[in-house]
Amino acid sequence: MNYAISVRAEYDAELTLLHVSHAASTPAKTEDAIGAAKQQLDRLIASQGRKTLKIETAVRIGRPYEQIIQFAVDAQIDMVTMGVRGRGALDVAVFGSTTYRVMQLGPSPVLAVAQKL
Repeated sequence: MNYAISVRAEYDAELTLLHVSHAASTPAKTEDAIGAAKQQLDRLIASQGRKTLKIETAVRIGRPYEQIIQFAVDAQIDMVTMGVRGRGALDVAVFGSTTYRVMQLGPSPVLAVAQKL
């Protein structure tokens, strides 16, 4: 988050925080998940910061890499910033990596930032 905000400030850009969830078993549970995700995103930004920092939030349902790429296309995003957890090479080879897929298939450059656990 700090990297994304610093890049936003450096270039006086807009920042959108995107959360992607998998669909739940029922439409009601999906709506609950969307509401919870929106609240979680809103808590990341102080109300004053939302106005002065030009930060928006968005929630999508589906496969994370597909939704991130589609959002980048739809909103004409200039750069995607993603936190990465540093999974091992075997995990990435067997299960894939959302960040790797967004880098390979997405329309925008990706800034991958290591998350501290």
